[in-house]
Amino acid sequence: MDKTGTITRGDFVVQRVTPAGGLDETALLALAATCEGASTHPIAQSIRAACVDADALPTADSLREQAGEGIEAVIGGQRVLCGNTKLLARHGVALTGYQGTPGSTEVLLAVDGRYAGCIEIADTVKPDARQAVARMKAQGLTTAMLTGDGQESADAVAQAVGIDEVRARLLPADKLTALEDIRARRGAVLFVGDGINDAPVLAGADVGAAMGSGADAAIEAADVVFLHAELSSIPTAVQLARRADAIAKQNIAFALAVKLLVLALGLFQFASMWLAVFADTGVAMLCVLNSIRMLHQGKQ
Repeated sequence: MDKTGTITRGDFVVQRVTPAGGLDETALLALAATCEGASTHPIAQSIRAACVDADALPTADSLREQAGEGIEAVIGGQRVLCGNTKLLARHGVALTGYQGTPGSTEVLLAVDGRYAGCIEIADTVKPDARQAVARMKAQGLTTAMLTGDGQESADAVAQAVGIDEVRARLLPADKLTALEDIRARRGAVLFVGDGINDAPVLAGADVGAAMGSGADAAIEAADVVFLHAELSSIPTAVQLARRADAIAKQNIAFALAVKLLVLALGLFQFASMWLAVFADTGVAMLCVLNSIRMLHQGKQ
């Protein structure tokens, strides 16, 4: 599973703004909001919502997104980096004065190559997440979280809901690599996600499932789309799939048994025309009626 929007609500709220390098909180938030202006990610929306005067934001001369890292922008002639530690490290920015907060999601900013501050954002776990993960384990499934967020944040969420395995700080391509590794060790994999960065791994999974509230790219790449964003949709879907598989096997076994029986009776001239009709049309109708049970089970 992905983390943000799948296991957690994706309803981020800015908790603390820690400026550095001479900027105040308002100016730091304004730079971050400008960088995130074109993004639909929940973190970007929370930053824009935290700005007191969203109409007075500076205009970006250019914006370029770095997948899994953040945004590079030119604002008022200044080169601004807005993203995670990977983005700033790749550009050689010294994180002097930065102290990460375990379990929180953080957006770091740098202006003209100098660390400018950090914005801490909190997300909440979906209320049904722990119960849903427990149901998955009861079904014999192994759960894993693949996320681009920091290790501390991922570990905190995994511990809260009971996830078995955690892979953090992953780029979209890294998620696909992690999926292949899990498949090699565990077998067939169902992946559930909702973001545009999840599209490659949704397409690469044995079964890709997207939350209906997710990005269009994720929905297009998925094999299954859950109409609801509740995590309980996953064990419910697995339960229905197993029931459907069991009923299909019942139908096949019943149909073959009856046809073989009638065939044997026919060889010894004990089968009438009506018995042959039953073995064909009658058995087909009984299999259909047996399958209709799934309509009732699907509403439970």
